[in-house]
Amino acid sequence: MRLHLFCVFFLLTACSQKSRFGFAVGDAAQLPELERRFYQPQRFVSYQRVPIFEEDDVLWFAYRPASPQPGAFYGISLQKKSLGYQEIDLRNRQLVPEQDLLIDHYRNLSPGEYRIKIAYQNRVIDQVDFIIVADSASEAIDFATDEPESESAEF
Repeated sequence: MRLHLFCVFFLLTACSQKSRFGFAVGDAAQLPELERRFYQPQRFVSYQRVPIFEEDDVLWFAYRPASPQPGAFYGISLQKKSLGYQEIDLRNRQLVPEQDLLIDHYRNLSPGEYRIKIAYQNRVIDQVDFIIVADSASEAIDFATDEPESESAEF
């Protein structure tokens, strides 16, 4: 009986561990060369909805597998929706030691909808979608011409 309860408890706790993606925006361009090589954000944010980033952002992501396999290689596929979710980047990475995380980044992504897929032993184990939009800082606002026409009469 105790063995049965232990097995049920083990299955419940094992199934309750969820894989998670987290994102961070960070750029090490202003750092000295040596620091730039080892830079990685320390805080990643998990989103309930599809996250949106700007095209000039350096987009970092972290992924925690439900069952981490230290020393094993994971496949990371970046796909773009406008190309029919065609693979535009493929990488093999190992978990960061002592953190059980895959951490990597993308830069210079053009505006559009993207998907990151994580594979282990040639099987997709998780995926996340995100959106890249045009850089809002590059859009100059001209209030004289961008102001909507008013239907009200002048006083």
